[in-house]
Amino acid sequence: MKTKLGHYSEEAWSSRSRSLIFALVSGAMLLAQSPAQTPNPPAARPDRVGELERLGEGGRDLMIVGVEAPGFDKLKASQRKYAYFLYRAAIAGNDIAYFQNHRSAFEIKDLLEQIYLHSEGIDAATMEGLEEYLKFVWAHHGQYGHDSHLKFVPRLLTFKQLEKAAKQALKNGAEFNLRRDTLAKRLARLRPQIFDAKVEPVQVNQVAGVDVVATSSNGLYDPGLTSKEIQALSPELQGKLNVRFQLKKDKKGRKAAEAEEFKIGGAYGDQLELVNYWLEKALGYVDNEQIEVIKDGVKKTRFEPIANQRKALVDLITYFQTGDEKSFKDHSVAWLKTKSTVDYLNGFYEVYKDPRAVVGSYEANVSFRSDSDKIEKLSQNALYFEAKMPWPDLWKRAKVEPPVASVVNVILETGDSGPMSPAAYNLPNYSDIRKEFGSKNVVLLNIESAQSAKVKEQVIQAFYLPEDQELITKFGDLARQWTVYMHEVIGHGSGQPDAKLNGQDPAKAIGGVYSALEECRADCVALYQFFDPKVVEIGAVSEADQMAAAKAMYLGYLGGQLRMNGLVQGDTIREAHYRGRQLVLNYLTQPGTDFGVALVQKDGHSFVQVTDVQKARTGVGDILVKLQTFKSNGDKEGVEKFFADFGTKVNKDWQADAKGRMDALNLPRARAFVFPQLVPVVDQKNDRDVLRDVTLETKETFTEQMLRFSRWAKSREIAPK
Repeated sequence: MKTKLGHYSEEAWSSRSRSLIFALVSGAMLLAQSPAQTPNPPAARPDRVGELERLGEGGRDLMIVGVEAPGFDKLKASQRKYAYFLYRAAIAGNDIAYFQNHRSAFEIKDLLEQIYLHSEGIDAATMEGLEEYLKFVWAHHGQYGHDSHLKFVPRLLTFKQLEKAAKQALKNGAEFNLRRDTLAKRLARLRPQIFDAKVEPVQVNQVAGVDVVATSSNGLYDPGLTSKEIQALSPELQGKLNVRFQLKKDKKGRKAAEAEEFKIGGAYGDQLELVNYWLEKALGYVDNEQIEVIKDGVKKTRFEPIANQRKALVDLITYFQTGDEKSFKDHSVAWLKTKSTVDYLNGFYEVYKDPRAVVGSYEANVSFRSDSDKIEKLSQNALYFEAKMPWPDLWKRAKVEPPVASVVNVILETGDSGPMSPAAYNLPNYSDIRKEFGSKNVVLLNIESAQSAKVKEQVIQAFYLPEDQELITKFGDLARQWTVYMHEVIGHGSGQPDAKLNGQDPAKAIGGVYSALEECRADCVALYQFFDPKVVEIGAVSEADQMAAAKAMYLGYLGGQLRMNGLVQGDTIREAHYRGRQLVLNYLTQPGTDFGVALVQKDGHSFVQVTDVQKARTGVGDILVKLQTFKSNGDKEGVEKFFADFGTKVNKDWQADAKGRMDALNLPRARAFVFPQLVPVVDQKNDRDVLRDVTLETKETFTEQMLRFSRWAKSREIAPK
C-alpha cells in the first residue's frame, strides 16, 4: 500500500541539443579563421534540484521537481555497486508500466521519442506541442492520468502536425520498428488513442453497479473482455497477482479469457529477462555478516552474505523466471526481514490500476536508509496502538510483529512508482504474511521534502482561514509527516478478519473498492491515534504542542481534500486514496451532525473550520469502526454503499471553487520527479568494462532522464551511452 502525495526552464541540452551543437560547430569554424585564442574551460552543468519546470496551460498541470539523495557518497563502495545494479534492474523494467497501463501506451511513447530524436526539419510549433505531450506520457506512463485514470489529449499538437512530423522523422532515420506495419497504418491506429478523449476514456472504472472490466481501458485485459469471461476462470487464476488476460474466441465466436503470466517467456518476458540480468549481478554485492564456525575443533570467524538479503534476491529472480507467485511470497518474507542500508522494490505490487483490484502493477525503486529513530520507536509500539483501536476486541490482533520501519532517501523510482512518486509505502500486501511476519514501512524522506516554498506559502494563504494560517505554517509539516508515519506503520497492519471468513482474504471478498477502504482506514488510524500520550513519549511532538499539532493535522488533511476536488475531471473520484479522504471530509461535515468540523464561507470561498478537534476525533473513530466492520466481515455491499454515499462523488461547488482558486494562483496540480543519476566509474579489463565505483549526480533534465531510461532499459552494458 502507498501513501500519495506540475515554468518551462529546460536548457538546450535536452530538446534543442542538435541546434546548440550546430551553433557551437559554426562558431568554431568562424574562430578557426581568426587569430588563435585561449579557450575558456567549459562551464560545469548546474545541479538541478527543486522546481525545474511546469507543464500545461499556464504551467498548472504538472510541476517537475529535481530531488537530492544526500549521503550516497558515505555508503561503502560495495553498497554503492549494489545500489547501481538494483538501479539498472529498475530501469530495465520501466517499460512494463506502459504495457500495463494501455495496449497502445508504449507504442505512443516510442513514436513520440523517435520523432523527438529525429526532429531536423520539423517546425518549432509542432515540436513544442509534441514535447509537452511526450513529457505527460513519460510522467504518467501513457495517455491516462496516474491518479485520475482518465485520458488526456495533446494541448498544442494536432494529428496533421503529428503525421507530418512522423514522415519527416522517418526520412531523418527514425526507427519506428514498423515490421509488417506501415507508418500510415500505425498513425491511423494511434490517432483515436492520442487525440480522441471519448475513445476508451476511463482506464480504471470501479464505480458500483457497472461491469468494471468491460468499462475499463488498460493493458491488463484485452478489449472485448467482460467480467463474465474472467469469472468463468478458476478461482486461482482470478486471484493471481501476476497475470494479464487475453481474449480468445472459438470457431463459433464464443469468447473466453486466457491468463498469461508475467514471467520470462510470458508476458513482459523481454523486460523481465533484463531485470534478472541486473539482479543477478547485484547478488555479488549483498552485505556480509560475520559468523562463527567450528572447524577441526577450532572456533573461527568468517564473513558470509546476509542470508535473508541474499534469499530475497534469489527468490525474486526465481519469481521472474517461473511466474510462480509462491516465490514472490517467499521473496516478500525475506525482504521484510532484511534491514540493509540499501533497499529496493522490484515486482508487481499495488493493484490500483486493476479495476478488480487483484493484478499488480510493476514498480521498482532503490533507496538507502536515513535517520529512522522516531519511526522505529513507533514501530516498536504497534501492539500498544492495536489495543487502543476503537473497534471491537475480536477484530484486534493479540500479537503484532513490530513492523520494519525506516526513513530513506530514494535514488530512483520507475514503473508505477516513478516519476510520479508516493510519499511512503507499506508492503507486502499479502494479509497472511502481514499476520505472521508483519510488514515493512518505508517513508521516502527526500520525496516528502521536495517542494516549492513559494507554492507552499501560496496554498496556506489561499486555502486556510486567516486564524489558522500561523498554525498550519508552524505544525503543518510535522502533522503531514506523522500522518504518513502512522498511516503506514500502525494503520495498514492493524485489525484482523472475523473468524467466519475462514481465512479468506477480505480483499478478495470485497473486490475493487477494497483499496479505497484500506487507504481510508489507514488514514483514519493516524488521525485517531495521534492524540495518544504514547505519541509524545516516542518524541513525535511535545505534550504542550500535541493538541495544536493535532488540529493542524485535521486542517491539513481535510483542507487538502477540499482543494483536491478542484483537480478531479468530471464528477467521479476514482483514485483510492482520494476516495478515502473524500469520505472522511463528507462524513465529518454531513448535515445534522456535530463532529467539530464545518465548512464556512469567506470572501466567496469555502474553508474547513475545526471548532473542536476532540469531536472530530470521535467522528473519525466512528468511521474506523464502520470500515473495520466491513473489512473484518468481507462486507462488499456495505463498503460499496458507504463509499457511494460519502466517498466517490465530487462536490461540484467545492470543485468549481477550488479549481478557480488554483488557476488564479497558477498552482500545479501534480508533481513528477527527476531522480539523481548513478554514474558508473569503470575500468577496462580483458576488453570489457568492470565497475570500479559509482557516483551520484543531479545534473539531468526531465527529458534527459526519460530518454536515458529508454536507452538503458534495453542495454546490458555496464556504462551505456
